Parts: sequence; structure tokens; C-alpha cells
Amino acid sequence: MDIAQLAELIDEFNYILARVQKYLKNNQYVYLRAFNSWHEGYNHAAARLNADKTLTVPIFKLGPVDYSPTGKSIKKASVERFVKTISHQVGRLEDKIEALNRAAEEKLTASHPLESFFHRDTAGTPVEPPPADKRIFVAIPAGEGDLKLFWQGIQPALETQGLSFFRADRALLDDAALCELCQELHSCRLAIFNLSDQAPNVMLALGLAYGIGKPVIILQQQSDVTLGELSNNGHLRYTSAADLKTALKAMLPKALGVFCG
Repeated sequence: MDIAQLAELIDEFNYILARVQKYLKNNQYVYLRAFNSWHEGYNHAAARLNADKTLTVPIFKLGPVDYSPTGKSIKKASVERFVKTISHQVGRLEDKIEALNRAAEEKLTASHPLESFFHRDTAGTPVEPPPADKRIFVAIPAGEGDLKLFWQGIQPALETQGLSFFRADRALLDDAALCELCQELHSCRLAIFNLSDQAPNVMLALGLAYGIGKPVIILQQQSDVTLGELSNNGHLRYTSAADLKTALKAMLPKALGVFCG
């Protein structure tokens, strides 16, 4: 349940308490018909809360000792126990709402790992780049052979899925270039890294991707030694641009579903 629904339950419990107090003020005995209406109202609300599993509250039960000797009314001590039960649950619900509000505030104020690279509004607050669900971040070395591999292997595979791309293939010589890279990496749906020659720009971007938890696909030539533990990511080994195109085309639907679905 969300905060609004929990607040509605508090109102329901407080309404029952108000009915009980009003009845006790005007009546000497608490007869079964009146108590059963309060009892059923509380237990019905408690069952809804328990089914949602946001907070577990006890169902109120009556035993033989709770009835008067005639069986026509409920003992005063039992009514007081019922009132205390409801009041205690109201307090717990209020505490839960406070905790949810606090968690929401902490989430809003939590800084993003790349926050220092985001643009800022007039008040100086970082403006988080909007998500780009159809854009893929691609980091490759700047060599002519690597660009050919991109044009003939990676780009065609992306196009089959209707995906655009941001290509990071140059050295990060200034803050502006680093900011652009970080913003694109944050916004993209997933990131692809060609580890050929372990180019510095690619390895830096890969480290940033790991740091912010961005889903990645690692590309390596078949003859290259696997870099570290990559089993938790998409890992694709290729022998040629054509081979890469076919394999990446097959991997992308699964990667987009598993990583980002």
C-alpha cells in the first residue's frame, strides 16, 4: 500500500474508535450488535492490510471470557483491550507513513554518481539527463580498423532493432568531453564496449558504466584473453565484422529484455 492508502486505513481505525467512545459515553453496557459492527470493521481493514503485506496487524478475536455472564454484552475490560489494539495499530501505521515519507525524501536528495557532470539549472541544482530508451552507448578505440568494425558490424546490428547510438571513440582531452560522455552514459539504455587493444577511452567509460550499474555488452576478438570476470554481463566474442553483426543482432533482443525490461 502507498502512503495515501495507509492514511485511509488510519481514518477507518480512528472512525471505529470514535464510534466506540461515543457509544460508551451514552450506554452502560456494550451489547453484541454494537461491538460486532466495530469488530468486523477493524478485522476487515486488518485483513486488507495483511494481504498487502505492507504491515502485519493482528486480527482481534473474542473468547468465552470476553462475554458477560448472560452472553448478551461484552465485558468492559475486553472493550478496553479492543480500543488499545486499534490505538496501537494507528500508531504503527503512522510510523510506517513517516518511514515511507523519509525514504522518499532520501531518494529525492540522494546524489547520483555522475551528478558532477550534469548540467545545472539557475539555482545550481544538477539536472539529470532524461532517459534515452532507443539510444545505445558505444565505446570503441579510435583506430581505422575499429571504426570499420563499427560501421560494418555494430551499427547495422543496432539498426535492425531500431536503435540509435552515441559513439565514444575519442580521447577525453577536456572536461566538456568527459561531461558529454557521462551524460550519454547515464541516459542510454545499455552500453557496448569494444575492448580491442584496451584503449584508455574505452576502459575509462567501462569503469564508469560498472560504477553506476549500467548494463553492458563486452566485445572481444576471439583471439583476445578474456578481461576479468565478465559472466554477469553480455559477453560477445567475434572473428570479423560480419561475425560480429550476426552475433550482436542475435544478442540485442535478449540483452534489451533482460537488462532493461
